[in-house]
Amino acid sequence: MNWSEKRVSLKFQHPRLSLGATALVIFILTCLLAEIVARAPFIQAQIPYQAYGINHTQLELQLNLLNKYAREKGAPDCFIFGSSQAFRETDPAAFERFYETVSGEKVNCYNFGVTGSQIWSTSLLSEILIRKYQPRLVVIGTSFLDYTEGREQDINERYLKNDWLRYQTGAFNLNGWLTEHSYAWRALTILSYAAPYGMRYGEVVRGARKWDGEIADNGFALSDVSVNPSLPVETGFVKNLQKEFGDFGVSERNLDALEHLISFSQQAGAQVLIAEMTYHPALLELKDRHGQPRADKALILAFIDKVNARLRDIAKNHGVPFLEAESSVSIPDTGWYDLYHLNRVGAEVFSEWLGGQAARLLGPLPTRSSSEGN
Repeated sequence: MNWSEKRVSLKFQHPRLSLGATALVIFILTCLLAEIVARAPFIQAQIPYQAYGINHTQLELQLNLLNKYAREKGAPDCFIFGSSQAFRETDPAAFERFYETVSGEKVNCYNFGVTGSQIWSTSLLSEILIRKYQPRLVVIGTSFLDYTEGREQDINERYLKNDWLRYQTGAFNLNGWLTEHSYAWRALTILSYAAPYGMRYGEVVRGARKWDGEIADNGFALSDVSVNPSLPVETGFVKNLQKEFGDFGVSERNLDALEHLISFSQQAGAQVLIAEMTYHPALLELKDRHGQPRADKALILAFIDKVNARLRDIAKNHGVPFLEAESSVSIPDTGWYDLYHLNRVGAEVFSEWLGGQAARLLGPLPTRSSSEGN
């Protein structure tokens, strides 16, 4: 054998990817690039808030503010849950101040009241936040307005069909997972909110900017708007409220949701306080344009008594206090946003009273280990 004529050559054969595999690699790289771009400060500056697909501006702003609050101050010791009544009537700063004055215990609270929320949707949102942050105290701000027939019949599809909420409550789905983890996906989500406006994204931004300065860092409504409660209300307001009452039946659906929220909070180790939100006495009169009280005042009073009796029973069965609003809490006439919401002036007075009463009714709050609420 002639070794001098033997040639050896080395060739590296690159593996050939199938068309499908090539497409997958390109897709993954595109997604990674989209995520890098979406996280860039310039892009984030164009996005008013991280969107979770609920398309409820105030609620999603609250989620954003809560994330910021937790990063800067740690997990809240207590949450205030409820509808717009809780959102506008309970000032965490005033509550904390008087709670500490009476009990000697310092707490930091976040107000997660949501405009338009019912008790059943409040329960759903609260379950997510309680599981994540492990609060020591849960204040449920509620009133007879949460248990009307109108509330029973009004089902908000945004809560029922939202993939992120379903993902957060244990039903895995890809859309929910992406919403939780991907900035790019959330950017596409908020862009989709422009669809009703002919894809004019500026309308979405303007809708968010309307809330600038309206929500405090602790979730509380900051509005100074006030009404004169002695003036007759508009006819439309009266009709809407009468529609809410219906035939004055009580919403069992929302009462059941209240019990679920209490049980879940207790199982998570939190103390619970059910606090009746206040309203102006003129709400019961609903005077007509001639200044005369309407005939259904007696029915409204009977309905309130029926609801509060049920709330007392629920509180007793679960071993939690039900703090009923007292007429002795003197809200100034300048403190009313409307007949069943306070503005920040009235909320400070009401929240100071609420914080002091909560401290008297509750024992020492449970401790939280450093590993919880992160």
